[in-house]
Amino acid sequence: MKAVATHFVPVALNTDRLSADTDAGKFFRGLMKEWPQGLWVVTPEGKTLAFHYHQPDPKKNYDQNQKKWLDDTRALLANGLKEAGDLKPRAARVGNPFPDRGYGPTSDGGARLAVSVIGLRNARQDGPPAVDSVGLTKAEWAAFAPPEKQTEWTVPEAAARKFAVALAPLTDSIFVPQAKDVTDAKLTAKVVRTDAGQTVIHFAGEWKAKHFRDGDPKFPIAATGTGEGVGVYDPAKKEMVNLLFVLKGKYTNGTATVPTASVVEWERDRLKE
Repeated sequence: MKAVATHFVPVALNTDRLSADTDAGKFFRGLMKEWPQGLWVVTPEGKTLAFHYHQPDPKKNYDQNQKKWLDDTRALLANGLKEAGDLKPRAARVGNPFPDRGYGPTSDGGARLAVSVIGLRNARQDGPPAVDSVGLTKAEWAAFAPPEKQTEWTVPEAAARKFAVALAPLTDSIFVPQAKDVTDAKLTAKVVRTDAGQTVIHFAGEWKAKHFRDGDPKFPIAATGTGEGVGVYDPAKKEMVNLLFVLKGKYTNGTATVPTASVVEWERDRLKE
């Protein structure tokens, strides 16, 4: 939407993780007086120009409620602009906060694997995918490559635990298990073949995690997953070329269980369009 790029500065935040002792914390918590969640259009001074909190209509189906959410959001932006009065267009710059997500090494020699997770209903995708990352340190990333004179090995548990975010079809950290929540993680690797200067590796993994929403045992969240992956390693350069995992699992929030499917991927070189 052009109006967002020219007249707004979009900000996404999780207020439950926002420190109240900082200037930013005080600014955003001042907005919470109306409702603890939602969308705001505010001035730099903290004045609310428009506000909306989406609540699904039980009389409407999923698609109808999604359309209502979009329509109400457009109305929110229009009302905010109206209340703001005349504004000069800002010089918006396109940027990527995670240019290494799914591509190449990170600045410290590790890797940021790209994660996409969906929930399933009747074996079909239910809602938009959750997008996240598996951040691996240099040492953790090195463990995905074949050890010297070995064709089978186990990836260290610390690295395997990082796949926890691939078990939840949500992005809100309140509901997503983290590495510390993993109770069982096993990731094995085996060289399938080496030819044409490349080594092909097969991975197999299984995970179990137990998470409490806001750390409260009254709100348990459990997630499990199994999956396989394939990686290509360049023995001459001693570095991974690409990696792809496909996982399936179950995500249980309270008594509701949702089947999940996820993809974890990474490439050394970004393909040129």
